[in-house]
Amino acid sequence: MEIKVIVFWVLLIAMAGPFFFFGFAKVVGKPDKVELFNRLGYPIWFMKLIGFGELAAAVCLLFPPTQPFSIGLSAIILVGAIVSHIRAKEPKEAMAPTFVFLHLVAIYIFTFFL
Repeated sequence: MEIKVIVFWVLLIAMAGPFFFFGFAKVVGKPDKVELFNRLGYPIWFMKLIGFGELAAAVCLLFPPTQPFSIGLSAIILVGAIVSHIRAKEPKEAMAPTFVFLHLVAIYIFTFFL
């Protein structure tokens, strides 16, 4: 197996795993996620919508025909998270979505240049 393909799949799994985990936490209404969305000023229904979006993006990321959809959906969610954290003046530690977004950019580059 070519090294590019291995790196590509490692990146995909490294992205899909956390997206699935955090999406699930939002869908089931974990208290820390509820507190975060309240602090950011968003309603609980929006948290669940984002959670379902993250679950869908995580699953779609693993299937080549749906990867472009997943990358686009993930980008929208992550840009929204970055803007929300900046707007709420969250500490720098809360800016993890920025690094996840860079990870997503790497996946996008691999997707179109493999």
